[in-house]
Amino acid sequence: MDIYITIFAVLAVFICLRLYSVLGQRTESEHSAFLNRLSVIALLLAVVLYAASEVPGRHWANANAVPPIAVPPMTTISGPARVIDGDTVVVAGTTVRLKGVDAAELGTERGENARRVMVALVTGSLTCRLTGEKTYSREVGYCTTVNGTDINRAIIAQGAALACPRYDTRYLSFEQEAALAAQPRSSYCVKR
Repeated sequence: MDIYITIFAVLAVFICLRLYSVLGQRTESEHSAFLNRLSVIALLLAVVLYAASEVPGRHWANANAVPPIAVPPMTTISGPARVIDGDTVVVAGTTVRLKGVDAAELGTERGENARRVMVALVTGSLTCRLTGEKTYSREVGYCTTVNGTDINRAIIAQGAALACPRYDTRYLSFEQEAALAAQPRSSYCVKR
């Protein structure tokens, strides 16, 4: 049984026992003490559930999901690649968010175009230098094709995405005027 399910079950039993022992109290001060205890218990339960939800590799929406492999900082991975969208690829089973790239979301015309451009760029294996950072359960990194094309730079240079200068300024000079006019920079990419 999963350790977090066990912790949750123990806490649930504890809460039920505490409620049972307190419910028999009738005086105003005891009622106030009951509410104070209940608040502390609720807070502790919330903290435990939050901590459990932050465990790397645990996908609460899909309990059968395979947890990603933990990758130490500045690791290089290589292998077969597939495109998720304009700024996300999967390489050798590891999902990689391309550092310094601001592609529009899928479901938008620009987002679908960015995905098509990325599919044209990624025709086989990739090598990605991971930074050790994570965002939404994805590793963050810089990826190149077998022939040495930096796909982070290429998608920006082709006008299918913008740079994300808040996290990396190296691709700013490759932005295309038409892309800047067609797509607002995401708020999380704006330097503060």
